[in-house]
Amino acid sequence: MSEVLLENKREFSLERLEALTRKANELRANLNALLRAIESKYSSDSRFGSLVKNLLRTVHIPEPVNESLIEASSSLEGYVAELERRVKTLAEYAVALDRVYSEIEKLEREVEELKKWEELLRELAPHLSAEAARLLFSAHRLIQQPPFDDIERFLDEILLLSREIGNQNRVCKSVYLNRVNELLSSASQLYKAVKRIVKAQPFLGAGEIRSYEESLRKLVEKLEAVNRKPLEEKLSIVSVKREIEQIEKEISKLAEGSLSNEENSLIKELEKLARSLDSRPVNYFTLLELLSRRTGIPVDRTAYMLYVLEKRGLITLQVRLSP
Repeated sequence: MSEVLLENKREFSLERLEALTRKANELRANLNALLRAIESKYSSDSRFGSLVKNLLRTVHIPEPVNESLIEASSSLEGYVAELERRVKTLAEYAVALDRVYSEIEKLEREVEELKKWEELLRELAPHLSAEAARLLFSAHRLIQQPPFDDIERFLDEILLLSREIGNQNRVCKSVYLNRVNELLSSASQLYKAVKRIVKAQPFLGAGEIRSYEESLRKLVEKLEAVNRKPLEEKLSIVSVKREIEQIEKEISKLAEGSLSNEENSLIKELEKLARSLDSRPVNYFTLLELLSRRTGIPVDRTAYMLYVLEKRGLITLQVRLSP
């Protein structure tokens, strides 16, 4: 009877040992496959190469202990459990590593965009450029010295920095395009005014005025291109602003030479009034009375002179009618 029991126990142990061995072999194969996949994907990447080398050095697959049949079964159970734990840990690590890799690529794209904004805004908005430089330094340090000892923390830092840089990119773009549109509006209005002057007074500084007309046409085209693709078209906002102001000044000088004292006085007061109103509407009779009072020109003559000056293309009056 005791021999039968011993034989049954031995057969049970042998079957269990075979099952555990198969399980162990599967787990070892899974562990090896995971290690090879990580090595294949990341070992040649400069950002992840050292991490993968350390991982391959530290993650080793233990060998089962050779013991008697009964003891081996118990030992192999522990061995399988340890393999399962390592496969689970490494699989989770591989998933986290894939997520980190994906988020780093997104971060690097945001960084490349921010580099361009930082350069474009150095003169225009130094405070935004300085903040961009700070974020770029943080991104460089995080990518070059990643805290791989805690990959979840590393992922959190990447996501946070990526959001900050993305927000900064949007702010920079908004500020830059606002200034581009301001310049585009100024250049377009000046270009239209010059075209009117050329049409109304073809002999007024003909060579110079047509040169300014061509310069403004090119500026408008350039600013429109920048407005469509701000990071692809290079433009110095400060230089363009100076150029527009200079052209405006030169055109004013040309126009002044052909104007009477009354006309010069009226145009200057109209410019001052336009700046103080800042695009706010004003009643027509109020405009005439203000200009008349400031220039000493009678109201009826002021109205007539405004008509003549606009027809000659020297001023622009916009009328809004309401019932």
